[in-house]
Amino acid sequence: MKYSVIDISSSSLSLIVAAADERKTEILFKERFPISLVHYLDGRKFTERGIEKLVDCLREMKDTCKNFGAERCYLISTAALRYIENFDEVRARVQAETGFPVNFIDAATEAYCDYVANVYYASYERPVLIDLGGKSIEVCDLAKRRKEDMTFFAFGLLDLYRKFVSNIFPDEKEAKAIRAYVKDKFDRAELPGEGVYATAVMVGAANAAIYDVYADYADEKTEGGVRVIRYKKFKKLVRHLLTGEDRSKLVLNNAPEKLYLIGSAAVVLKTLFKRFGVDNIVVSDRGVKEGYLQLVLEGKETGLWYDFATGETGGEERTAPAESEKPAEKKEKGKKSPDKEKSAEKEKKSSEEKKPSAEKKAEAKKNASESPAAAPAGTPAPKRRGRPKKAAPAAESAEKTESVSVPAPVGTPAPKRRGRPKKTAPAPAENAETPAAPADGEADPS
Repeated sequence: MKYSVIDISSSSLSLIVAAADERKTEILFKERFPISLVHYLDGRKFTERGIEKLVDCLREMKDTCKNFGAERCYLISTAALRYIENFDEVRARVQAETGFPVNFIDAATEAYCDYVANVYYASYERPVLIDLGGKSIEVCDLAKRRKEDMTFFAFGLLDLYRKFVSNIFPDEKEAKAIRAYVKDKFDRAELPGEGVYATAVMVGAANAAIYDVYADYADEKTEGGVRVIRYKKFKKLVRHLLTGEDRSKLVLNNAPEKLYLIGSAAVVLKTLFKRFGVDNIVVSDRGVKEGYLQLVLEGKETGLWYDFATGETGGEERTAPAESEKPAEKKEKGKKSPDKEKSAEKEKKSSEEKKPSAEKKAEAKKNASESPAAAPAGTPAPKRRGRPKKAAPAAESAEKTESVSVPAPVGTPAPKRRGRPKKTAPAPAENAETPAAPADGEADPS
């Protein structure tokens, strides 16, 4: 049976057609379209023009698959579409206009596919796999077996170019900044140092382009069909890519689609080679597509396919990517996300707006009562909401008014709060008896 796999990556679209049976899988044809999809991003959204370019390339690849007699096609998307906001819209358009369902591949699976495709190199002396992508980097110990053991980074050559490079190639100062940045990332991931690995296995389109440029510069040829890089000559190439006058011509003649990425790729590779102290450097021609197909055929990976005979979709859809595969959605522990904070503020504001007017009036009255004008000395503390205070006994009144220079007449009510005018005591009736003043030491009978 013949299968095809198309990979949507950040800097190109690539295709393989393979014949597979129970015993082996043979690659019949390979093709690559040098289209950089990240140039069609508006912020984190894929533009309409980008979707059109993607669909046009996929239609052409679909015709190629038919010509080679492919019966099924798996379309996979790695880091190119992993972080865009309108991924669901792009996926729907692609399937509607080409018939291809898109299988999302998370970073851990991408690294594991690289490993499966290149497990042959595990027989080499202490090998480590290196894949430099436009939006991600994979560094995998080929002596390990589990997907959980694969190491990947959520940044790639395009990120480095945009962050540090002001022209086509990085200058020496920019190269130094790139080295410092990636070294810090590698240290944080606890990548091993010198002595752990002896062989570096380079995987992916960027590394293949690096080899093509290196082979031309160093006048190297394959050794027994194996593409080999010598570290001393590679260091000279890196220097040439930073300062050489004909560096643009060298890259344009060998890897024109990677013109903007070759400089950053060379700096990252030199940093890794020096860190590991590797003696042997080989370039593989197998990568994510081959590994994915092998895992599907072994029943270790699921995916939807396009059936060329019926024009319908078959297979099993992969589960949605884990939250950890969406860096833009990560949240720091102990902190509210900006969305939640905004939502809380909105709810609070809405709640305040919905308060009954009577309640607002009561609050206003309460606030006013809590800051009254200063009362005269000797005035009892006012009660809440300005309720009048009952008159105190004369003895109490006398004690509380000792500090007043002119004492109030006996029987005068205590002044009300807020300095309201005192009421005049009623005049005694003509026939009323005037009470005698209390003797010294006697209590006021009233």
